Amino acid sequence: MSNSQKSNGYSSVGGVARARGLLAHDAVTEGAAVGHPGNRDSPKKEFPTLNPFIHNLQLTTLQKAQIAVMTVTVFPIRLVLIGICLLFAWFFACLSLIGRSKEDEMKPMTGWRRSVRPLAVFFSRALFFVAGFHWVSVKGKRATSAEAPILAAAPHSSYMDALPVTYLGLTSVVAKTEAESVPFFGTLTKFTQPVLVSREDSSSRQSTIREIQRRAAARGEWPQIIIFTEGTCTNRSCLINFKPGAFIPGVPVQPVCLKYSNRLDTITWTWKGPKAFNILWLTLCQFHSSLEIEFLPVYVPGEEEKQDVKLFGRNVRAQMARALGVPTTENSFEDGQAMMNAAEN
Repeated sequence: MSNSQKSNGYSSVGGVARARGLLAHDAVTEGAAVGHPGNRDSPKKEFPTLNPFIHNLQLTTLQKAQIAVMTVTVFPIRLVLIGICLLFAWFFACLSLIGRSKEDEMKPMTGWRRSVRPLAVFFSRALFFVAGFHWVSVKGKRATSAEAPILAAAPHSSYMDALPVTYLGLTSVVAKTEAESVPFFGTLTKFTQPVLVSREDSSSRQSTIREIQRRAAARGEWPQIIIFTEGTCTNRSCLINFKPGAFIPGVPVQPVCLKYSNRLDTITWTWKGPKAFNILWLTLCQFHSSLEIEFLPVYVPGEEEKQDVKLFGRNVRAQMARALGVPTTENSFEDGQAMMNAAEN
């Protein structure tokens, strides 16, 4: 994006032009968000050219040799163990869902169903352990559901982000409606008591917002809802526009920053780059994969932010960008789609 297309530190261009700009790797600038005391004195910072929707994975000769050896040794063993852990996690999730009516689904799990949760969480975490995520580094302190009903997580870069959901005790997620139909993983998704949304159905989005508001108003009765606020996967080089769902209820949110720090990035699964199976294969061929979860202080919106959802989201995003040391851009899920369409045309 040219300098003339920026305002207040945030880029603002049309969808088609932005898609073409992404293909050309336009530059971005981090600007201070406004309307919250913690952001008023934030300086601008220039960053190099970025495209959040492309992941170019370059392997050295040594890395290729390592992957070749581990493909015939470690990879099949890990794959079998992952299958076993998934089967056990699925079994306990199924057990807790037996006999639940539609009315039950509108209430948080209690009693014996809730007591099954630690077993499902254990085997879900074991799945990632055998995959190479031997430990998770944590900074900060997680707030309670009463203190922050919503966890705003970013950046979202892969289906491996199921690991932070697992670490958080398989807390509730916002997921696409089709997620529940995926074999095995769909049952685990349903086990989290998700808030479901369809990108194609505008009425579904309104129902999703109402459900988030209903749970947020329950003051700790429901598990926290973790929302990947970008709404799509990026390469973690910046934070794109946040979707409004986490901010419409106007309740305190806790920003959660996710950092994968392996020298070879086998995690990123975005619009243009390695395919889903390649991500799994390459990750299982690493000795260890690292994840750091940083809980930032709970963000309590002011009155102006409660009235202006976009302002609320921008201010939370600015706080997270500073913690991550990355810029923000005005790109969004729709820009990723447009970029791929532009590439095809």
